Amino acid sequence: MTSEKAQKAEFLTLYEKHADELFRYCYFKTSNREQSLEIVQEVFMKAWITITKETVMENPRAFLYAATRNAITDWYRKKKVVSLDDLHDVGFDAPVEHSGHHTDRVEVERILEKTSKLEEKYREVIILRFVNDLSVTEIAELLKETENNISVRLHRALEKLRKLYIKK
Repeated sequence: MTSEKAQKAEFLTLYEKHADELFRYCYFKTSNREQSLEIVQEVFMKAWITITKETVMENPRAFLYAATRNAITDWYRKKKVVSLDDLHDVGFDAPVEHSGHHTDRVEVERILEKTSKLEEKYREVIILRFVNDLSVTEIAELLKETENNISVRLHRALEKLRKLYIKK
């Protein structure tokens, strides 16, 4: 039997390690800051319940992403509105790791705009891979697909994005 102190420590470690990336994932999927915060809160409530029931989480990150995906899907079923095009409209500040120059910012905004035009299955792998920095293996595990399928989808997504980007 795990002590309450150990359960709290496990939960806090999960939260500190994954809350930001789950929020970014939610925000890219919903374009709604408040809703993203609510979803992340809901996911961590599920994680807490799982921890206190002493259920073993084989892969906590996959558990958190699966719960997040399900919560987003539920929200869309209820809402059926928002698109990633709204990211730009609400002033989303995408991180720029290069020089931080205005031209870099403009390029990131153009990429975000083009990404929103991709089919959901392509947009999702782009977000998971390049925004949340998940590996192909982690994405495959999260989406319950083979690594090969994810690699192919990622390749196709990048090709489609490249074509959209070249069109300007």
